[in-house]
Amino acid sequence: MVGIFDDSGESADVIVIGAGIGGLSAAAYLARAGRNVIVFEQDHHLGGTAHVFRRKGFTFPAGPMSFTSPGYISAALIDLGVKGIPGFIRDHFQVRRGILDQVISLPLSLLAQELSNNFPWEKRGILAVISVLEEVIAALDRMRPEEFMAEESSSPARQVIERWGNIPARDLVDRHLKDPFLRDLLGSQGTSEPEMSVVLLARMWNFMSGEGIWYTEGGINKFPELLAERVCAFGGEIRLGERVERILVQEGRAVGVERCAGGRIRAPLIISDADYQETILRLLPGVPAHEKKNVLLMPLTSSAFSVFIGVKKGSVDLSAFRGDHLLVKLEEGEPVPWKDKKPRPEDFMQDEIWLSWWSRHDPLLAPPGCEALIIKVDAPFDVFAPFDAGGRRKGRYYSMKEEMADALVEASSKVLPGLSRAVVVREVATPLTYKDQGHRSNGSVAGWSWRSGDHPESWTRSLTVTSVEGLLMVGLQSFTRLFYGGMGTAMYSGKYAADVALGIPCL
Repeated sequence: MVGIFDDSGESADVIVIGAGIGGLSAAAYLARAGRNVIVFEQDHHLGGTAHVFRRKGFTFPAGPMSFTSPGYISAALIDLGVKGIPGFIRDHFQVRRGILDQVISLPLSLLAQELSNNFPWEKRGILAVISVLEEVIAALDRMRPEEFMAEESSSPARQVIERWGNIPARDLVDRHLKDPFLRDLLGSQGTSEPEMSVVLLARMWNFMSGEGIWYTEGGINKFPELLAERVCAFGGEIRLGERVERILVQEGRAVGVERCAGGRIRAPLIISDADYQETILRLLPGVPAHEKKNVLLMPLTSSAFSVFIGVKKGSVDLSAFRGDHLLVKLEEGEPVPWKDKKPRPEDFMQDEIWLSWWSRHDPLLAPPGCEALIIKVDAPFDVFAPFDAGGRRKGRYYSMKEEMADALVEASSKVLPGLSRAVVVREVATPLTYKDQGHRSNGSVAGWSWRSGDHPESWTRSLTVTSVEGLLMVGLQSFTRLFYGGMGTAMYSGKYAADVALGIPCL
């Protein structure tokens, strides 16, 4: 290793880049197996995007607001020896559009009944769509994650997945339903046009109506804190505020890392919980041009424009909320493209606006007499990218984002009267915020694309094992599909990578 390590230096059995859920999970399993593990995290907090930030007594989520697959997550934490699993509180979701005002976090049979009562002329079509979703959900429930990654399988459940895997949800709902509100509701769980495959849609409905979507008592940051405690309990080390400059490779094999602060550390195994593109394109030296191109062409989910606001409780009317999260479309028509949007409320009226009563579950998230709310709309990264110059904002970026936030809050006041006048604290996040603070390529908020056809194979592909020997990937982007949802898939990725490293058969 002359030329890479020219002194005795520091060494470890395993180096983990990133203290997100996947990285901490991998570190905990490997440390439990007796490996000397060091975790490097460039931020000064744990969890990556599973983190919170505070403003004047209000607490807001930096990334995910809730999680799915509580059974798997609880079992994984218990398996690692966590004592005192935090309490989970179910989130409820509501869709409001024209005459439609429907809580959707209901058992599918009850949802079908309520929709049929409100749209009796569509009853046959509603039952037909629900029947397909229930068939696919039953097949999904019979399969373990490892089976999703098998390219060949003859099980009856796999045959159902194969049959529906690449059929767009749009085809299913268009075949059976005429009402556009119903087609969008059942095909996207909101007011947007369906984009997912039938299989992914069924999985999402299973989360929404069956397993539930959940808030964690104490905040989403409890998960990384619990995992970090286990890493340290098993003898691992976590170094916050230390960024890895690059992964050291010799003769096609990862052999250590170089830190931004200086110094190189030997390790025969590197596990990256960094963004996939960041790992391949920046941290790895000498990646062939064709491999770089392939990584850049892999489609990601979109980004978001978010407004985090603290309000005076008595100054805003929150009676529109029948659940904890409200998806609303205020006017019919195609959304105004972001490149054409002006800072005026009418340009947000056709968007799907996600309103979250964030402090409803937990009064400690807001000071006495106040509430914490979140407003989100989809936003493409490329419209904001011109404001970014080497990580420094240019031009009208700051004034523009505040003006757009003013317009979005005013539009949301159509549903929550008094909102604009009730604000006492406000923070705005754009796709550039999610890129810089969340370290996500293009500010993507949910990993690889969910659009039908973007991943042509019907099985889930693991991206854990890379072309560089001794380099493994964990986190959301280490699988092409989120079979346990975001948090659960990230946690599973850590165990999966640890099993690969330890030679434990994964299939």
